[in-house]
Amino acid sequence: MKYSLHKGKTVALALAAVLCLPATAFAAEDPMAGIKVIYSPSPEETAEPLPELTFEQALEKAEKKSPDLRSLADYGEFLQATKEDLWDKTGFFSVPDASYRQWISDYVYSYYSASQSTDSGMKQNAINTSMTKLALESTVKNYFTTILSDESNLEAAKEAAKVQDTSYEQGKLKNELGLMSDYQLEQLRIQTEQANNSVALLEYTLEQEYQKFNSLMGEDSEARFDLVYDVEYAPYELHGTMEQHINNKLNSDYTVLLKEQAVKDAEFKNNYLPASSDGSEAKQLQLNLDNANRDLKTTKENKELAIRNAYSTILQLETNYDNAQASLTQAQADYRVAQINLQAGNVTQLSVDQAALAVAKAQNELNQVVYNHDMQIYLFENTSLLGSAS
Repeated sequence: MKYSLHKGKTVALALAAVLCLPATAFAAEDPMAGIKVIYSPSPEETAEPLPELTFEQALEKAEKKSPDLRSLADYGEFLQATKEDLWDKTGFFSVPDASYRQWISDYVYSYYSASQSTDSGMKQNAINTSMTKLALESTVKNYFTTILSDESNLEAAKEAAKVQDTSYEQGKLKNELGLMSDYQLEQLRIQTEQANNSVALLEYTLEQEYQKFNSLMGEDSEARFDLVYDVEYAPYELHGTMEQHINNKLNSDYTVLLKEQAVKDAEFKNNYLPASSDGSEAKQLQLNLDNANRDLKTTKENKELAIRNAYSTILQLETNYDNAQASLTQAQADYRVAQINLQAGNVTQLSVDQAALAVAKAQNELNQVVYNHDMQIYLFENTSLLGSAS
């Protein structure tokens, strides 16, 4: 089963489908029914459209702005120049490889050490560059899903506040007629205030998120965009066994690759010593190598646990999706019943509005699950972003 979200507008569309719009703006003729249809545009329709921003465009802006990527690029150029200098001095560039300890002349050791250090630095810089780009991609993706998710929350909160305002106004009338106590009216007032405070808080939260997002991209803090980010929900399919997935990811995980390079660096220092050395540092060098191997082993174990936990979270979210979908279906059914009862004179318009609000809330809960599911799959497939116990 697939389910799609488009530009974070699902809640607004759901509300438009179940809430009646006010009528007094301009008219259009329906030739089929011969009835004049009155239509009032929403503020969103009359406002100046925001410029669209795709995920790819946002990521390009963020990479261009990133000082970390610029620093890594500069360091990469420095290492390349160092490698070329070594080549010019000796006529070749080679990294030694030995599995046992040996003493070599100070001159050869100096060249080997410089070559190994430069080669290791270039490999680490390349890994760190890839990791930084991935982290930046993850940050941009997180801003997209967070902003769209909170926009969905805000739409639902605004509708809840509207219904609560109506309920409070009716409560004041009932209180005047003696049909509601002062205590009950005060409770309604508090609930209404809380509902409107929730709207204000979400608006403030969105404002902060946009300012941080704009800073990441190098945009003006006041700039706003129509985020183009369509999310499609479908149960995740694991190709192969979990063990195969883990092994494949450990072979390409940037965190693991850095630890493996650290082991190679420790091996070089342990296996090559200059002839002028008296060997007094040998035990320390062996200890450093042992620690590097232990660190690599621990990193792989923790990463494996994080991968398994991430997959479990995906499965949990899929159960949550089924539950949220069932809640939405029930809310839609309750709304239809409320409409029928309104026509029969059994309930008020407020009851229908409350049922419509329940649909909007259920739709919003479903949206949140879809956004979280999408992000969790992204983390599961990009294990370098997973912590030791994510």
